[in-house]
Amino acid sequence: MSWTRAKLFLTLAVPLCLCAQSSVAPIQAEIRKLDALIANQDLKLMVVAAMADSLQVHRNHLLLQRRETGQSFATIFVAELRSRGMDDDAVLRSLRSVRRDVSRQLEAGGAGENVAPLRPVLSVGSGVDHNSAATVFSLVSEVGFDSAHLAAVVGVPYYRISSSSFSSAGLGDAYVSGFLRGRGAGFDVGTVVTLGAPTGDRNKGLGTGKVTVDATGTIARRFGLAKPWLSAGFANSVFNNVGYLRPYITDGNVAHFGGGADFALPHNVRFGLAGFGLEPFGNQVVYSQTVMSGSNTSGNSSSSSQSGGMMPGGSMGPGMGSGGTMTMPPAANMPFYDQAQQTMIGASQLRDYGASIGLAVPLHAGISLNTTVARSVPFHLTTVCVGIGVDVAHLLFSGKH
Repeated sequence: MSWTRAKLFLTLAVPLCLCAQSSVAPIQAEIRKLDALIANQDLKLMVVAAMADSLQVHRNHLLLQRRETGQSFATIFVAELRSRGMDDDAVLRSLRSVRRDVSRQLEAGGAGENVAPLRPVLSVGSGVDHNSAATVFSLVSEVGFDSAHLAAVVGVPYYRISSSSFSSAGLGDAYVSGFLRGRGAGFDVGTVVTLGAPTGDRNKGLGTGKVTVDATGTIARRFGLAKPWLSAGFANSVFNNVGYLRPYITDGNVAHFGGGADFALPHNVRFGLAGFGLEPFGNQVVYSQTVMSGSNTSGNSSSSSQSGGMMPGGSMGPGMGSGGTMTMPPAANMPFYDQAQQTMIGASQLRDYGASIGLAVPLHAGISLNTTVARSVPFHLTTVCVGIGVDVAHLLFSGKH
């Protein structure tokens, strides 16, 4: 009986081993071919970029994995594919597809000085942000360039706002953002500076009527599938740059902070948890999106009683006439952004903090669905955002991958 069992075991095991070897051997052969291409410094970035396009990630992701693990790029590429649930046949097809892509670029003269060209940025994003104060539809177009350590974009936002008592639409403040990235001591570091132009109508809560500046620094480090991060910045206006899109814009200096972790899930799904904090300095002028400009406090008791007036101790903001202080108290529990279209309030009343949770799901190469839920603790606002992002440059220039 023992000999019979042994023969049965050999009969079953040998084909299985041969099958495993037959599927693994071609993968190992493709890994060696890609690693041989990468060994050529003139081709290295081209091959890494092709892998990144296949994974729909920035090539910096692979460069960082290489530094952290010491493994070859092709081995890292295969590990990423397997983490997304791909079987041996799918992994083999992806490896061969990358090699074919590199061959096409070489045939088209993509080597030499054109190995690492600047990547064009052309994107369109739309979203709907909803909370108890208002619902905001946004459409943002961006154009610029991206590279390993430097990027810049110019953006033009459009907003359509609806609240229980007021609706408006128009351009927001056009902006230009510059990004610097680097790596040191195992950490990813980055800085972004954004300048906003006064193209938004402040009477509709779409702008502050002045040039705005926001400078933010971020530090992060990846641990497997998790990437914790911390950020800190300084701005002279707050709208949608800290935590969530607010039903108002502020004109005043403020420090802002954030922290959390992003997680890379199978099938290129991204999940994130974050917290945010806002610490204003000095008096702040608030431009509301929920009150019509004609309801500004004019300093007489009649108009104050109708609009809710200004916050206690406040004074008139820019462009509101000579005015005076309010003569009647605001309605009980009425948020400051519902009292007048323009108000000046103390820094402590604008202090804000809370948490958010987000999910990004790729629908197609270059198209993603994004959802975020943010909670402001002091203002008791829960904001739900659902948006679509379209990487037009990817669709136009990477459609052959």
